[in-house]
Amino acid sequence: MTWEMIVTVFVIIAMMVTLMKEVTRPEYVLLGALITLLVTGILQPQEAVKGFFNQGMLTIGLLCIIAGAVQRSGMTERFIDYVLNKGRTPRESLLRILVPSSIFSGVLNNTPIVAAFTPIVRQWCEKHDLAPSKFLLPISYATIVGGTMTLIGTSTNLVVHGMLVERGYEGFSFFQLAIIGLPITIVLIVFMLFIGTKMLPNRKPVMPYYSGETEQKQFSAEMVVKKDGGFEGQTLKQVGLHQENGLRLVGVIRNKKVQTECSPYYVLQEGDQLLLRGRLQDIAAMERKKGLHLVTGASYQVEGLKEGENRLLEVVVTHYSSILFKKIKDILFPQQFDAAILGVHRYQEPLEDRMKDITIKPGDTLLLLAGPDFEKRTSFRNEFTVLHGRDNPFQALPSWKGFLPILLLVVMVLLAAAEIISIFTAALLAAVFVLGLNIIPLREAKNYIPFQVLIVIAAALGIGEAMLKTGAATYIAETLIYWMEPFGLIGMLLLMYILTNIFTEMITNNAAAIIMLPVSIETASLLGVSITPFAIIVAIAASASFMTPIGYQTNLFVYGQGGYRFVDFMKVGIPVSLIVMVMTISITWLVWV
Repeated sequence: MTWEMIVTVFVIIAMMVTLMKEVTRPEYVLLGALITLLVTGILQPQEAVKGFFNQGMLTIGLLCIIAGAVQRSGMTERFIDYVLNKGRTPRESLLRILVPSSIFSGVLNNTPIVAAFTPIVRQWCEKHDLAPSKFLLPISYATIVGGTMTLIGTSTNLVVHGMLVERGYEGFSFFQLAIIGLPITIVLIVFMLFIGTKMLPNRKPVMPYYSGETEQKQFSAEMVVKKDGGFEGQTLKQVGLHQENGLRLVGVIRNKKVQTECSPYYVLQEGDQLLLRGRLQDIAAMERKKGLHLVTGASYQVEGLKEGENRLLEVVVTHYSSILFKKIKDILFPQQFDAAILGVHRYQEPLEDRMKDITIKPGDTLLLLAGPDFEKRTSFRNEFTVLHGRDNPFQALPSWKGFLPILLLVVMVLLAAAEIISIFTAALLAAVFVLGLNIIPLREAKNYIPFQVLIVIAAALGIGEAMLKTGAATYIAETLIYWMEPFGLIGMLLLMYILTNIFTEMITNNAAAIIMLPVSIETASLLGVSITPFAIIVAIAASASFMTPIGYQTNLFVYGQGGYRFVDFMKVGIPVSLIVMVMTISITWLVWV
């Protein structure tokens, strides 16, 4: 072994140990490993940064923008609610959500699918007094195997495809992996419906009133129940306000009395005022429902915001403001500033009072419905620091903006599947339309791109290059061939699957694929056989993460939302992993060997 090979193997082992121990974030670990290989001279600069221009990696980022546009259209939420409510039994409802989950994840990246489905399914479960733990993990599993049905369904497929093309191999066609993906998806859905759900816990976790990124603000707001709306005569449970989900019910005001302890069966009446706390988008989603009206305490109404007469602003109260330590009801805010207060956020201090009784303190963030004279009245006074104008979540997208992302997605899939243009070109064109038509504003596009995942992929590609360049991949391949020679080619495929699957459970799916693919390429070369079966084994095994919550992003996403424990993944994931492994190797052997 040369010193370059020894250093490369040492760096990879250190990287894997660090990832398993979760010392720091994965992107930092892989970037550290890549920089080490660059500093030692094993990789040249152009080789180290090559992964950041990989078509597979860039395609993933573009697909996430398109998935974000579909999610933003609101059709996803309406579809899921419709599908779940059609089920006459919990098992039928689960079937109705697993089938579209797996299909959607074949044409969209599965991580945003789970991100969109999870809160809606969770709320539906709570509304019908069902355990989310019986639904969320099956959805994660269904999107994982559903993603293996097409080239674009999972980032792993795209990464493996991109590496093959870069090295002069043919790569995967759009539906090539469906030969394996479709059968394992069908078998997994049947298993989860009749066996898996019995193995899953019947757990109803109480989530904190807010789940999400810590930097997102929680605003206190107030809404009133309107006459002849959808809320009058409904219980808190029926309208989805009995649990602390994205939007928390602080209390209900009736006949000028505040009731903070309301049972799920508390019946709402006309004129009830709901004290709420949550993110702006959650408040806006509730306000858009028929039957509720956001209290502004002024003549300004949200309708003016919808029609473009007012602006939504976020401002911080300065230490020199004239409204400090006054209650909102005593400030005469609209008369002074030509604006109405929609919500108040106070850092690390949840506000329980009625809006009008909140006392303003320095550093409070106010969500304002601002009139045309707001800037004129505040520009020469050090009252507020304007953070930025907010996008208008109270305004539903025009119908054409809701429909167009679906159409673009269909056209993109058809063009790529027919091999008229490459998947990268098709995704690029679709993303240009999404951004150019302002379906997603350019400044918001970054919110939909998983930069951490892309950095992991790009850095891992550089590490894979080092394995091939130094001969480390060849050395490992020769060692594996020596061990498995008595078992023949099928023994090599089995070992390749097991190693890749172990790596994906311990580190990340993309890193596992990028580490194992060079070994597979060298193994196929030494054996004098086609690379295709080995590449397919690596792609499927790297995606088939069922035994731990850390191996795949979708598992990690439902881990806390469903109230799961680590052992729950092991209990259900081990039999699922064995089934998928046996089917994958058997089909690969019959079709490609």
